[in-house]
Amino acid sequence: MATRKKRLLIAVAGLGIGGAEVVIKHLVRSIDPNKFEVSVCCIKVRGPIGDELVRSGVKVVTLADSVEPRPNYFTFLKLLRLIRKERIDVVHTHTTDALADAAICRLLVPSLRLVHTFHFGNYPNADKGNLRIERLFARFADKLVAVGEVQRHQIISTFGKEDGDIEKVWNGIPIEPAVASGEFRESVGARDKILVGTIATFIPQKGLTDLMEVARRVRDVNRRVLFAIVGDGALRSEIEELRVRFGLEDTVVLAGWVKNASQVALPDFDVFFQPSLWEAMSIAILEAMAAEKAIVATCVGENPYLIEHGSDGLLVAPRNIEQMAAALCRLCADQELRSRLGRAAGDKARHQFAVQHMARHYEQLYLQAMAI
Repeated sequence: MATRKKRLLIAVAGLGIGGAEVVIKHLVRSIDPNKFEVSVCCIKVRGPIGDELVRSGVKVVTLADSVEPRPNYFTFLKLLRLIRKERIDVVHTHTTDALADAAICRLLVPSLRLVHTFHFGNYPNADKGNLRIERLFARFADKLVAVGEVQRHQIISTFGKEDGDIEKVWNGIPIEPAVASGEFRESVGARDKILVGTIATFIPQKGLTDLMEVARRVRDVNRRVLFAIVGDGALRSEIEELRVRFGLEDTVVLAGWVKNASQVALPDFDVFFQPSLWEAMSIAILEAMAAEKAIVATCVGENPYLIEHGSDGLLVAPRNIEQMAAALCRLCADQELRSRLGRAAGDKARHQFAVQHMARHYEQLYLQAMAI
């Protein structure tokens, strides 16, 4: 028992498109295979990132055939059978429903250890039902993890925890050279223009209605700037309506979802712009830093810890249209500034936010949990 690999199960509702899902993908691929045998459990549906993991040889088990129309309060039984069959040592959960099921299993299997990571970045403004479930079942976790310092303090305040109750593990990403092929730039009609891009789901959190206001102001100052929004979602019709109302058909391109956008689209950006209203620790920001892009981002969540204003990016206040537009106009007019900020951001990403740092930190937490 002392010499065999520890059996780790990563449990999540599903692995669709999103920052937390990307973190899980990178973590699964970066855990030391000499120490841990890793598998993944999707409680509800596998999703495209789950499919990607399967293609790369990762064992992914899905407990439901599809998203069920009503809550299933007995999925913990399926998870329990899986844990016992695979002789799992540690379950690492990343969503509320996975936490609830794994916590019940933790009570029924005394040797099992439970680590939970919070990914939501706007506590206490969360769904009240989710908050109640997290508050209840987080008590049974051996280790609780926040992905940023701001989020950590939000969780402490929301759930009445002590400072030492919540660990912090910054998200990490693979640091790979960004190769600008020019194909995305060509596809959105930005061959001779300055391309300001963002990668986001069309949800209120991402501030895309503010982006449209900013684009209108920047357009009035510099007609050579083109905005590209990579993504899709529930607010698409509203964004399309604003695009027409503001006369931005030649200024803003809605590119839709782009597969592997961080490798395909991001390298062609001249500036990465994130107007979010809130974040935990943004994977999109980390990817932009690793790609050595000049960044304009709102001062929310962990962004002030990631970006030093004026040194490796520019920080602006959320909802401050004038400040956002001024920062973008400044960068679009100064290629040397864009290059300097981008290089500094890339250096910081390589030294502080490589995925190996995140994986080694989690490995320590798994072993500490097993020693309890």
